Amino acid sequence: MDSKETSSRVAIITGGTGALGTAVAKRFLEAGGRVAIPVRPTNHLPEIPPAFSPWKQAVSVAAADLAVETAVRQFVAETINRFGRIDVLVNTAGAFAGGAVIGEATAATLDDMLTTNLKTAFLMCSAILPHMRERKFGRIVSIAAMPALFPTAGRGPYAIAKGGIVTLTETIAEEVKGTGITANAIAPSIIRTPANQASMPKADASRWVSAEELADLVFFLCSESARSLNGNVIKAFGGV
Repeated sequence: MDSKETSSRVAIITGGTGALGTAVAKRFLEAGGRVAIPVRPTNHLPEIPPAFSPWKQAVSVAAADLAVETAVRQFVAETINRFGRIDVLVNTAGAFAGGAVIGEATAATLDDMLTTNLKTAFLMCSAILPHMRERKFGRIVSIAAMPALFPTAGRGPYAIAKGGIVTLTETIAEEVKGTGITANAIAPSIIRTPANQASMPKADASRWVSAEELADLVFFLCSESARSLNGNVIKAFGGV
């Protein structure tokens, strides 16, 4: 996207305070866009994270439980009220659980993976698509995962949930053909973050994909240059 195009882009980024979400948000803000980030409700009013301090006027942070439909729709409405519209939705919110094979993994783990990874994305897409259809423009990018395409033992609930992201993306892509809206997904391998490096200290992190690389890819998929890309699941495996 050139600077004229991005200067007015408004993006909702779920998981926008996490390692990947922060990188994505900063990519849009550096280009002159505006960003809305939902955060989990707490007893305290949400504050703009220090990473976004150079762009305080272009960032909105508000509490919203992304697993609750009414909360999601309220957040979308508030974002439109503040910024005038929503051009982009990036679903980075999610969580990982592994270690147990099917037969040992609990229903609670499956519920958690489906809610955190899939239901949140579904509800955000559902809330935003009518607005995008009305404007005849929109970009949706969701983060799947390598196990969604190549499941491995001990990651069943996670792989199932992320596989749902793939199906959600492909379904939306079919439904929005010819409307000016696109939906794509990115399936990373292990993302090179401090948390992942701390949990796997003996692994070769140089082979992992960086959050900044993924942010650049998200940014491209939301550009006018990518207007013909719809329904894709892009493998971003790095050296894994």
